[in-house]
Amino acid sequence: MEASHLIKRYSIGQRQFERADLREAQLPEVNLNSICLNCADLTWANLSQANLEQATLVGAMVWRAHLSWINLHQADLCRALVLRSCLTFANLTEACFQQADLRLSDFRQANLQGANLQGAKLCFADLSGADLSHADLSGADLTGAILHGVNWHGVCLEGTIPQSTVPSVLV
Repeated sequence: MEASHLIKRYSIGQRQFERADLREAQLPEVNLNSICLNCADLTWANLSQANLEQATLVGAMVWRAHLSWINLHQADLCRALVLRSCLTFANLTEACFQQADLRLSDFRQANLQGANLQGAKLCFADLSGADLSHADLSGADLTGAILHGVNWHGVCLEGTIPQSTVPSVLV
C-alpha cells in the first residue's frame, strides 16, 4: 500500500489497516490518531514526528524504522517486532509493549512514563536518558541494554533479566 493511499483512506474515516504493507513508507509528521495497523509491515518506514496516539500495532513488524519524535501515547504495540528502530525523543507514555521484541532499538531520551514493558526484549537497546518512571518492566530482558541516565522512579523491575544491569538501590 502506498503512503498516499493510506492517508487518503484515513482522511475519509477508515481506521482499519491490518496487515498493511507499508515497507519504506514515507509518513513523517502525519496524523494517524487511533489507526489500527495490527500485523502491518513497517520495515524501513519513516514515521518521524507522526502522531499515532492510541494506535494499535499489535504484532506489527517495525524493523529499522525511523520513529524519532513520534507520538505513541497509549498505543498498543503488544508482541510487535520493533527491531533496530530509532525512537529517540519519542512520546511512549502509557504505551503497551508487552512481550514486544525491542532488541537493538534506540530509545535515547524517549518518554516511557507508565509504559507496560512486561516481558519485553530490550537486549542491547539504548535507553540513555529515557524516562521510565512508573513503567512496568516485570520479566523484561535488559541484557546488554545501555541504561545511562535513565529515570527509574517508581519502576517495577520484578523478574527483570539480568538484575545486575539495574541500579542496586532498585532491586
